[in-house]
Amino acid sequence: MARQRARAIVGIPRAALHRALRAALPPESLVIGTEATGLDLSDPARPRVTRDGAPLEADLVVAADGVNSRLRAALFPGHPGPAYSGSTVLRAITEHPVELRTDFELSWGRGVEFGRIAFADGRAEWHAVVKTAAGVRHCDPLGAVRRRFGDWHDPVPALLAATRPADVLHHDVHELAVPLPSYTAGRVALLGDAAHAMTPNLGQGACQALEDAVVLAAALAAEPTPEAALARYDAERRPRSQAVARAARRAGRMGHQLTDPLAVAVRDPSDPVRPGQARRPAPPRLDAPAAHPSRLVRVYSVIPGG
Repeated sequence: MARQRARAIVGIPRAALHRALRAALPPESLVIGTEATGLDLSDPARPRVTRDGAPLEADLVVAADGVNSRLRAALFPGHPGPAYSGSTVLRAITEHPVELRTDFELSWGRGVEFGRIAFADGRAEWHAVVKTAAGVRHCDPLGAVRRRFGDWHDPVPALLAATRPADVLHHDVHELAVPLPSYTAGRVALLGDAAHAMTPNLGQGACQALEDAVVLAAALAAEPTPEAALARYDAERRPRSQAVARAARRAGRMGHQLTDPLAVAVRDPSDPVRPGQARRPAPPRLDAPAAHPSRLVRVYSVIPGG
């Protein structure tokens, strides 16, 4: 039973995840609608964040400002930053429930991927990944997906039919192809995409950020000083999350990024001709490094709200 739970795939709209996390916090502990515009590390023991023009002193700063993190660039000026992965993704949540046989499905074609995750209310999140140049955009994104995937196997047409055009999001996929040498600097911890932005081929971007948060909180509760806690956080999270990032990159190379007909035929020996044949590939083995013995938890958190 424990092994089954560890392998479960749970689809959660990000808006619902945010509501659940906020409900567990005291109302006064969260400030929204404001922007942190600066970080002062002149006093190593008391970092200060500039917010609305006023400094806010802290014992610890957690930088979770995403793949294009300004704080990461300031703390590691020699790092090249995010790089385009070679793929773009269009995705949405269906407007109404769709009849699905399984909670998750992934299909590969030549240079493309289509996947979907079921929600508890019957709706589903779908994503279409295409190997293409960066910056390509469509005046009708949903129409572009229908032209590319509309004749694929069920339930792909039904998912697209249940989607409103205005709900489709389109983003180029960037990653930290060059790993960071550390997830901490002084009393600042990088977390999530700011620390280890990865390709979405294993559905682990948000999941690894959640693991970051849990490990960081546990380290702060157990260690005598913030410095000791941050050293433990870096030692536990950096090897594991960077291993997951490497595995995600490998999965993409063997999945939707394959375009050579011979390579695709080797990958899909059962049906090398039919486009859109459903594939349910087993993900690469992702045993956790010894520094962090917990299993990989796959909780797919998707961006579209509602």
